Amino acid sequence: MNFEFTADQRALLDAVDRIAAHHEVPQALGTTAFVPAPGLEADLEGAGLLDAAAVEELGAVAAVAMVIRLARLPQGMELIARTLLGPLHWPPNAPALIRWPCAVLWEGRGRAARFLPGARTVLCVRGTVVEAAPVQAGDVLPLDSPFGYPVGRLRAPDALPWQPVHSDAQALRTTWRVGLAAELAGQLGAALDAVVQHVRDRRQFGRPLGSFQAVQHRLAEAAVRVEAMRCLALQAAHRGTSADAAAAAGYAQQAAAPLIYDLHQFMGAMGLTLEHPLHRWTTRAKMLRADLGGHAAQYQALADATWGTAGGIAA
Repeated sequence: MNFEFTADQRALLDAVDRIAAHHEVPQALGTTAFVPAPGLEADLEGAGLLDAAAVEELGAVAAVAMVIRLARLPQGMELIARTLLGPLHWPPNAPALIRWPCAVLWEGRGRAARFLPGARTVLCVRGTVVEAAPVQAGDVLPLDSPFGYPVGRLRAPDALPWQPVHSDAQALRTTWRVGLAAELAGQLGAALDAVVQHVRDRRQFGRPLGSFQAVQHRLAEAAVRVEAMRCLALQAAHRGTSADAAAAAGYAQQAAAPLIYDLHQFMGAMGLTLEHPLHRWTTRAKMLRADLGGHAAQYQALADATWGTAGGIAA
């Protein structure tokens, strides 16, 4: 299975690729901290690309393909809320409630969240309740994190002026799962490409490391996993069902663990250094593996959506 993009979708993705290539750097230097891409969001917004999901000729498929491409950057920006949740789900009153950048809390105001440091708005989805509040730097406690994202927690979450957002909480979860699958596909696809280049260049016993059959077999398995993540994310965007979204996110989160292990092993000592950008992608992917409860929660959501098990085994 694969996807043939329309002419409009191809034109959008060509524009995204040109902007991403302008911001991309071959080596992300010397720290595990998140490195933003200055001007990336402004360039995408100026070209009218961030709202592609809401455009009938482009839709969620083009937006997910855009997320996959942007997630390949060793730097980054908040992608899922900006390119998927906002265009597909924000109600008419959202501009008065939600200002970018926006961080998203799942199932609790007191939880840690990616992109909360630096956010202007925080969105919280709890059960069937969706609410938003403005946030300033003093409202957020930045957290030290081994992951490649800025992470924080609200200092006094119940003191913020929360307002209801009239969006369907379950639909937001479905879209978020599609975004998770897309981000993981992009991150690990870029990581795989970096490793393939390394084993082509690295010589062992007088031969390129990539010429050894055992290495080739495992890299082929890694490529299959990455391609499956990409296809499942695009399929979930195309079909728009909660089952497809849960399947895409669950597979991506589960497949990420052995894939990350193999990629770092193929790099040898370079896989443990900060000079090589591999950690830029894999540390982000490790955090996404646990999002929304991890792959077990996604597979439970898939079972619920398919058979109506509602947290248990159907009779």
